[in-house]
Amino acid sequence: MLITLVASIIALGYLFYPIRSSWIRAFLKYLAGIFCFWAGLFFAVPPADPLLVRAIGISVLAVGGALLCIDIVASGILWIGERLGNIFRKTPQLPHYLLEIWSAMERMASRKVGSLIILQRKQPLRPHMKGGMPFDAEIKSEILVPLFLTTSPVHDGALVVHKGRIQTVKGILPLASLADLAPNFGTRHRAAIGITEKTDALALVVSEERGQISVAYRGCLVHIADRPEFLRTLRWVLKGKNILRLKNANFIVTTKVLNDLT
Repeated sequence: MLITLVASIIALGYLFYPIRSSWIRAFLKYLAGIFCFWAGLFFAVPPADPLLVRAIGISVLAVGGALLCIDIVASGILWIGERLGNIFRKTPQLPHYLLEIWSAMERMASRKVGSLIILQRKQPLRPHMKGGMPFDAEIKSEILVPLFLTTSPVHDGALVVHKGRIQTVKGILPLASLADLAPNFGTRHRAAIGITEKTDALALVVSEERGQISVAYRGCLVHIADRPEFLRTLRWVLKGKNILRLKNANFIVTTKVLNDLT
């Protein structure tokens, strides 16, 4: 009776519990083969030795139960580890929509489509922004790219992202007043630096002339080469650290930031 109950529990486990370990899933085909061999002995004519049939059946049951328990325990340990990691991890988890933005920026950079995306944080942008059209939509690469194509009526100006959604398009931002010695930035880059001098927003820029991706924060413009650098820069900023202390960053500093440091 006990063996029957244990076998029923193990059977229900395999029916309703999704096995996560790939090596256990691979081993199950061998376990199924052994079970078929056992069934052949059980229904054999003339009957096989009952002790042999019983021993093989218990072995199959023991192995099957052990594999199920190993997978459940391993999955539980991984789950606990992930939760503890989320609690004690110093590096903040980036919202998924930032990956959609990066995907859109990569596509626009390859086609040299200029764009300016502003990530609003705690400080409001409206006091510093002129014009702008309300535009409520989820953040998807397939939505972002067409908005900045020259055929789009809203491709000029800045696109504002707030609380994980597109909030405004065609916004006009204040331009940074750079020193004569500063590089000759275009309007998008000056607007990106300008709004980040006045607020805590992040500005993401794609250059129409060079197809170059940049991130502006606190008046500092950082050139971004690839996705890992993009994520590293955003994580650094979201941790509240000084972007000027970001190691191995290819950045350009405005006069305002230099004056603030002196």
